[in-house]
This record gives sequence, structure tokens and C-alpha cells, in this order.
Amino acid sequence: MTSAREDAPALSSETNYALTRIFQLLPHLGSLTVQTTHGEIRVTRDFASGYAAEVDRTLAEIFRNDPAVTGIVVPATGTAPGHTATRDNPYWSPDGKTLPAIDAALASGEITPQQAIDRIKAVSTRS
Repeated sequence: MTSAREDAPALSSETNYALTRIFQLLPHLGSLTVQTTHGEIRVTRDFASGYAAEVDRTLAEIFRNDPAVTGIVVPATGTAPGHTATRDNPYWSPDGKTLPAIDAALASGEITPQQAIDRIKAVSTRS
């Protein structure tokens, strides 16, 4: 979980755990707004955790191991359009190549966590 504000007030470890748990229980949820005495904080999933990359690796493995599979349809959600992963484009998201590039830039230190969040938000609002 990552705050979208660099000046966000520190939340207790119990609150951080509870918010993380909410994201686990509601996997379709991309963000929450926490209202505090110091203003609102928009918190988002920490995509650097590797879940998206693991899904992409798993899709690629399916195509590698089973030549009869030609596509896997990922249905649209309220926040993302539907997408068909294929052998040539084995990504769960229509922006599949963009999201790993953001993760790689974050991991290498080329961009800050805030810049990664901003780029991920820009990709998801484009859809």
C-alpha cells in the first residue's frame, strides 16, 4: 500500500494493516481515500509487490506449455477495460508492457515511488 501524498500524516501500524487487509479482501479495489484531521489521503495498492508481474509470468507459462491455448480473456471491470492475453501479448492488462516498465524503473531507482504511482494512475485513467 502506498500513499499518493508525500506529506501524508503517519497512520498507525494497526490502521496500515487494516487498510492492507481491505485491499486483500477486495482485490478489485484500486484505491481508498482516508479522511484525516489533516486532510484526505488517497492510498493505492503497492503494485511494486510483484502481483501483476506474477500474473503476466503465469500467462506466459500457459502459452508456453499449451500450444492449443490461443487467448485468455480478462473481463472488464468498473475501472479497466477487458483485454485478451495472447501468445504474442501475454499480459493481463492492455497496458501490460507499460506496467512492468514502471516497476523496473522503480526497482532500479530511476523514479521515485510517487512518480511510479503517478504513472500507474495515468495508465489506469487512460483506459
